Order: sequence, then structure tokens, then C-alpha cells
Amino acid sequence: MTSAEFTPGKDRIFYTKAVYDQEEIDAVVQCLKDGWLGPGVLTDEFENKIAALFGKRYGLFVNSGSSANQIAMEIANLPLDCEVITQACTFPATLNPIIVKGHTPVFVDSKVGTYNIDVDQIEGAISPKTKAIFISHALGNINDMERIRALCDKYGLLFIEDSCDTHGSLYDGKPPGLWSDITTTSFYASHNITAGGGGGMVMVNNPDLIREAKIYRDWGRALPENNDEDIQQRFSYKLGDVDYDGKFYHIKIGYNFKPVEMQAAFGLVQLRKLPYFNVIRARNFNKIYQFLSQYPEHFVLPQSHPKATVYWLAFPVTLRETSPINRRDFLIYLERNRIQTRLLFTGNILHHEPYRNITKRVHGELTGAEIIMRRTLLIGCNHALTESMVEYLLGIIKQYVEHL
Repeated sequence: MTSAEFTPGKDRIFYTKAVYDQEEIDAVVQCLKDGWLGPGVLTDEFENKIAALFGKRYGLFVNSGSSANQIAMEIANLPLDCEVITQACTFPATLNPIIVKGHTPVFVDSKVGTYNIDVDQIEGAISPKTKAIFISHALGNINDMERIRALCDKYGLLFIEDSCDTHGSLYDGKPPGLWSDITTTSFYASHNITAGGGGGMVMVNNPDLIREAKIYRDWGRALPENNDEDIQQRFSYKLGDVDYDGKFYHIKIGYNFKPVEMQAAFGLVQLRKLPYFNVIRARNFNKIYQFLSQYPEHFVLPQSHPKATVYWLAFPVTLRETSPINRRDFLIYLERNRIQTRLLFTGNILHHEPYRNITKRVHGELTGAEIIMRRTLLIGCNHALTESMVEYLLGIIKQYVEHL
């Protein structure tokens, strides 16, 4: 949609939206014509390019970011009943793999403004049972990678980063994966780029770990590669006293997390467009930031690390406690004016029913997560928004604020 096509008050302004055109469609059609639906040469290319984008040597394409996180916890090979530090304001895709593997999540508060884990509180949360830190970059806002890496090195912890929203973002001019042990990302439709509406990737530097990840992705079978067709290798396995095909010889309790080749075809086109998408995101974010900075009595604005280059998934706004703005009323007002809104995911996830009675440890007071749960909202700054859409959005906010 061009700015000329945008009809204010009629067309909806999405908080985030996939952007694609005939180029992606043609790539998918060509993939279908090529006659190979499972992961193939395009998947290999996509894995290599995404891994490089995040600063890793190897990538494994999977069907979702949630699946990538589950595989990350599998290949982490942490001891049973250990502790894993994570943030209180999170998303189930980051937390659930910790629980599923039988580990104890240790919740550290999230910080209003950055919406990331409060790095100042991490060291105090570490115990002899702590073996890993598994955190996300909230809305693509890069964490303090140097400090977290230093803590992991000091205490011998594994650093796993859920980098689902950070396509193209940098820390100190370099990909964030240079500081982590395992990186995951997602290509869900709402993210900076998408692989046809879904997809994810787990990335490491160790070739043995990526091989193990493939085994978990492909039902736990011994020979997960498409090119594992050497007859001598395939039939070198024994199931008891029975010669058995390694394609159906299972050595792990695995999953079917396989993507399809069409997703890689779509994703490769999106990847070429990523620099342009991120320029638009940055433009929209900066325009909204400058506008809202006129109202410091109402809004806490987002903050990023001075060394980070961030292309935000969405624009987070926290209402000040002293502001007369009621969040529910404000959200309804925006929605009625065709402006889509969201809350910042779960807020304090421990208030949600499935997580109230899990085995856990909570470090300190989760004050920031409580504030985020009660007073934070998201509006769009994505690369689908034209300048006229942003102007309309800001005009609606101005109208609301100036009529309080």
C-alpha cells in the first residue's frame, strides 16, 4: 500500500505486518516447479546466510522459533534439575523449553524502558545449581552482551539468546551471536523478515552440536541428512541382531521440526530486502520517539544500550503512574481509530495460570515486570507503515492526550 492508497480512519494500521511482493511469490512458485519440497539447496543457502547474519558458523532451519528454542535446550545438554536464569517479562516460547526439560527457571526482573532482563540483578541470582542464562532481546532490543558474557565466563554458565526479533541488529557494530553460545531466531510473520509466515533457526559454532540439532529436528533418527544415502553407512546399524537402515534407526527422542523448501525460498528474498526494511523501521521509530518525547509527563520512552543498533519490532510505551491516561481506555481509543495495539507479551508471566505453580525460583522483587504488565502497550513502527500512516497515528495520539 502506498501513501496515496492509505485512507485515514478506514485502513488499519497494524502493529506489525509482513511485507512481500511478486518476487517472493515467484521464488516460491519456482521452488514448486523444481520438484523438491523438503529442505534442500535453498535451505542450505538460507542457513548459511542467516548464521552469518547472527555471527555464527552453522545454522539449522526449523519450522518455528519455538522449535528452535526447544532444540537449543536439547543441545545445551544441561544437567538434570539445574537452574536456568531468565527474565520475568517474557514469552512462553523462551520459558517453556526450560520447563519441558525439567530445569528450574530462575526469574530475574525486567527493566522498564529496555524491557530486557535487569543485568544488575543477574549476578545475585546465580547459585551453585545455575548452569545457564536463557534470555530474549525484548522487541529486538539488544541486551548488554558484554556484561552477560562476562558473567557467564566468570561462573561457567552457558549463554543462550533468543534473538527472534533482532534481524540485522548489532552490538558494538557486530552481530549479537558473537557473545552467545547458542543463538535462536524466528521468522514468524510479525518479525522483521519472515519465511512465508513461519520458520526459525538455531545457530552454533560447533559442528557436532549442529549435527545433534539435526537429529533432534528429524525425529531423533541417526541419519537426518538428505544426502545420507551411502548404502554401507545406512545399513551399518543393528537393531538387536537385525541389520537396520540408519534412516529409521533412532538415537534420540526427537521431534518433527522440519521446515519446507518453500519457506527458505521466501526467506532468501526477504533477507535481500532486510536492509531496506530496517531503514523504514528506524525512520518510523525515530519519528514516533520524537513526537512522544513532547509528553514526558505521560510516557516512559524506550531505551537501548549505547553500543546497540536496534530495529525495534514495535514501539513500547509505558504510562507513568502519575499520568491520568488509563491504559484500557487508551487502547480502546486507538483501536476504534483503526490503530492496532498489543500489550508487551505476558507482562509478569508468573501471573498466567500455567506458570503459577511451576517449580521455580524468583530473585528479588519483580517490580519492573509488574509495571510492564499494568502500564505498557505497543504500537507499530514496522516497515509496512508509510509516512502518512505514521502521521495519522501520531495525530490520533495527540488528539487523545490534548483532550485529557
